Amino acid sequence: MLKRVGVIHPKAKMASSKELRRRIKSVKNTAQITKAMEMVAGTKMRRAQNQAISGRPYIEALNKSLYQVLNTGDKISSSLLLPNESAKTAILVLTTDKSLCGGLNTNIFRYIATMDTHQDWDLRKELTYYTVGKKGRQFIVRSTRTLSADFENYESVDFSQVLKIQRVLRKLFLDSEISSVYLLYPHFVSVLQQIPTLIKILPIQKTWGLELTGLELKRQIFLEPEKDVLVDYLLNHYLDAQIYQALLETKASEHSSRMIAMKNATDNAIELVEDLKLGYNQIRQDTITRELSEISGAALALE
Repeated sequence: MLKRVGVIHPKAKMASSKELRRRIKSVKNTAQITKAMEMVAGTKMRRAQNQAISGRPYIEALNKSLYQVLNTGDKISSSLLLPNESAKTAILVLTTDKSLCGGLNTNIFRYIATMDTHQDWDLRKELTYYTVGKKGRQFIVRSTRTLSADFENYESVDFSQVLKIQRVLRKLFLDSEISSVYLLYPHFVSVLQQIPTLIKILPIQKTWGLELTGLELKRQIFLEPEKDVLVDYLLNHYLDAQIYQALLETKASEHSSRMIAMKNATDNAIELVEDLKLGYNQIRQDTITRELSEISGAALALE
């Protein structure tokens, strides 16, 4: 960011007054564009933020319900709970289609780079990537990693998109083509902070580190209509909910990061305009001073 401390920007010194006027006009136009983009991103951010935050209590309640069902003591069998012998691990990477959103995507890419030395056993297997967002797809291809599929990234999160992704990944897991599935996405913390987050969604774990009270663990649970039917529904719905929430977090992070990036760009443009104006005014002052000196010199020569 440029700081005005009484020193003219070097480029302003070198430019002519005509060129400075042109540049001042150009930078002002840029500032208007970035300001408009900031306002649009802010509007989208508020809606996406509300959706992401509103979905968290539901995810927590779903996790708790599933935890209780899976830990009732009854024998529960489902292929979604059991590991397989595949040598591949799938990573579903959520990024944006567009740039101008600060370091949001870059932080995700840096996280991917750390997977080569990750301590998790699954992540030391052969990694195959599935992406949502053009930026993630381009990075995976450019870095010569294995891209198995790229899913369409809608402007707003649609549950039909979630179902397509879930069905593809679930089938690959059940067919033992992949041993596990991870979600990598930017978790929305605040307007100023979005953290790359990696979570495992397949095989589904019976525990997520939930701290339930003894009363909750001992509570008798009645499953209707049938235990197997309910468990199958809960497990599939759990996958849908996790992917859906991750997409919401990504949208909230994208619009927040873009709003801040555009605000910084607007502030920088405004400061640059002031620096250019300072240089323009000094050139004018120097020109006037020189002309007055020439007139005075001519007058003295005529005497």
